[in-house]
Formats: sequence, structure tokens, C-alpha cells
Amino acid sequence: MSIVLISILTILLLSRILQRQLSIPLPIGIMSLTLLTYSFMPEVINLSANENFDEILLLILPLILLPDAMNFKLRDLKKHGLAIFYLSFVAVVLSIFAGILLEYTVPSQYTFTIGMLISLFAMVLATDAVSVSSIFSQFELPHSLKVLTEGESLFNDATAMIAFLFIGLPLMSGAEITLGDVSYILTKVVIGSLLIGLVVGYVAKVVLGWLHTVVDEFIVILLTGYSAFVIAELHAIHVSGILALITAIMTIQYFISKDLKKFSDDDDIINDSSTRKLSSHERFITTKARIEANKQSIAFFALFANALLFVTLAELIEIDKLLAYSSEIIILFLVTTIIRAIMMFKFSLISRASEKIINVNYRWWAVLTFSGIKGGLSIIMVHHLPDTFVYKEMFTQVVMGVILLSIFVYAVGLMGVIGYYKKAFKKDIELEKLPH
Repeated sequence: MSIVLISILTILLLSRILQRQLSIPLPIGIMSLTLLTYSFMPEVINLSANENFDEILLLILPLILLPDAMNFKLRDLKKHGLAIFYLSFVAVVLSIFAGILLEYTVPSQYTFTIGMLISLFAMVLATDAVSVSSIFSQFELPHSLKVLTEGESLFNDATAMIAFLFIGLPLMSGAEITLGDVSYILTKVVIGSLLIGLVVGYVAKVVLGWLHTVVDEFIVILLTGYSAFVIAELHAIHVSGILALITAIMTIQYFISKDLKKFSDDDDIINDSSTRKLSSHERFITTKARIEANKQSIAFFALFANALLFVTLAELIEIDKLLAYSSEIIILFLVTTIIRAIMMFKFSLISRASEKIINVNYRWWAVLTFSGIKGGLSIIMVHHLPDTFVYKEMFTQVVMGVILLSIFVYAVGLMGVIGYYKKAFKKDIELEKLPH
């Protein structure tokens, strides 16, 4: 296991060097180096042989989500909530529906049920927030554009997982689900997840008020994310762990933001050095310095977790099987890309007709389209497919192939679009700073 850890850390370090020195997108660097390592030294990395492998994958899922949940500000959600709702929920639902409709209108050699199609499209529509954020970190982009893409990636994961776990898999197992059942499931999952997140987040806020070191707060934040996730995923409750985690972290963020407004930057320095005694009514939760330190720590763990998932992807890939399903992979990749482009274009048209949504021009549309890089969550969903599923091998290889294509094609396309419109994006940034 020590060799595996060293290998992953080395791959992660080299990938970051390649990104900084040669502008190679981080996901491409990680994936390329992982595939090279696994091709020439497969004995170095052998995670999938572990009998607790599925539990390991679920263990690292909250780590992947935490950084984006922490960096996402409530004021941005309030300002762009309607847009994010369309991108992360409406667009996903319409995309799944379009995929099902296409399957039933175009002749195919396979006989897929609706449950199978919902599961398949949920797996290939889930986006990877870490990969997109790593690419964005290399460029200057309008804040609102970042909010839209990162907000979509964050909440899109919850929608895709809900569709997969609560609708797709049950239908695959033979359960009968009506439209009324779907409405009930969505209501139960959303309300239950939000309540759990709010309660866990509030408890964490109280605990943070008792602790005043970076390490203590780091532990509390991790516990908050994992507690909300685990409680929501308990069999007796069975709602969305992802949505509960996001809600819990954003609840903490709300109280922290509210609390920090009471103190100036000088107060933060005093508080950190513990040279001033606060009265009871001045009790603070944390400081800007400590929050920033914890964000950096959590960002590292998320990068490590993402690298671990890419290592897993390399292990799952079998070149001969990928080639055997190459036509299916290419078709599904093209179909999902076209559907995503259409959904983003429709969003662009809606934004121009609505005063409540920020105007999304063609270059923003292109960025949103290429921000659909697949990653960790898709891999985790593949591992949820039952062993008795007749198309499990095919679905596994097809999803892996689509992830690979998205990493290389979307990442290159995203950097190309941002590079091409570099000057235009600078003007967007200047316009964004003007008072409205």
C-alpha cells in the first residue's frame, strides 16, 4: 500500500509540474501518467484487488466534493440560483430524456430498458468539478462564468446520483416506478437531504465556536462533510449524501460569513494570535486566515482523491474490450456531447430572454459545453452496477471510454476556447467590475 501511495503522489506532483510548465491540463497529465505507469508496471498499482475497494471509493467521494462546496458562496447561489438550477437539474433531466428518446427512435442491436438507459446516461452526464477547476486556475475568467460552471458541476453530481440510485437502479432490478413515485422520491430525497445538511451544519457551527486552531477546524469540517454524507446514506434514511454534504458545508459557510463581517482583518490577526480576550457576545466561529488554510488543505486531499480515482480508471480499462466496444463508446460520446451542446445553447437563449439570468454569450456557451469533463463520480457509479446485470461489462467499458474521451477532448477543447477568447474574457472581467 505504501508503494501505491508513493506512486499516486508522484503522479500528482508530475502532473502539476506539467500543468505549470507546459500548460498540460491536470486531468490529462494524471490520466496519461497513470496509464503509462499501469502499462509498464501494473504490479505497482493494484487497488481493485482489495476486497474493500468499493468502500474505499465511497470513502473518498466526500473529499472530492468538499473543496467546491467550501468555495461556493451563498451570495453567488442567490444571484445565479435560477441559472444553476437549470444547468444542474433541468438540463440533466432533459438530457436523460433526450437519450432515452433517441434510443427508442434509432434502430439498435441492444435491448435496453428505461432503467438501464437512465443509469447509463446518469453515469455519463455526471461532471468532474476538480478537473474543471484545475483548468480554470490557469486562466483569468469572469467570476460569474466560474460560478456557473463550478455550481453546475457541484449540483449536477447530486442530480445524476439521485437519478442513478433512486430511479435507474430500482427500475433495472424490476421495481415498478410511476411518475407519482418519481415525484415522491424526489421530494423525499431533496427535503430529507436538506434537513440533514442543515442540522449537521448547525451542530458544526456550534462546535467551531469552541475551537480556535486550524487543525481543530479542519477536523470539524471533515467530520461535517462525512457525517452529513453518511447519515443521509444510511439504509433507514436513504436520501442523497451528496446533497446533504453540500447543504451542511454551505450552512457552515453561511454562519462563518455572517460572523466574519463583525471583525476587520486586524481582528483576524489578533484572534489568531490569541492576544485578546473576547466577551461572550463577541464569540467568533473562525477567522479568514484559518478558513483559507483549511481550504488549501482540503483542496490537496481532493486532488489526491481524484488522482486515486484516475488510478482506479486505469485499472478498470481493458484495451481489448475498449476496442471491442469502440463504436458504442464513440457513439455515446458524440450523442452526449451534442445533447450537452444543445442544452447549453438553449440555456444561452433563455439567458438572453430573461432578466433574472446573466447573459450567456457564445464564448461562455462554448466554455459551458466543454466543462462537461467526466471523472470520479462516474467511476463510483459504475461500481454500483449489480454483478447480475447482463450488460455490466459493456456499460463499464463504455462509461470508462467516455470518461477517457471527455478528459482528453473536453480538456483540450476547454483550454483552446479559453485561449482563443483570452482578450474577450478580459473585457468580460472589466465589465463585471463596473457598478450595476
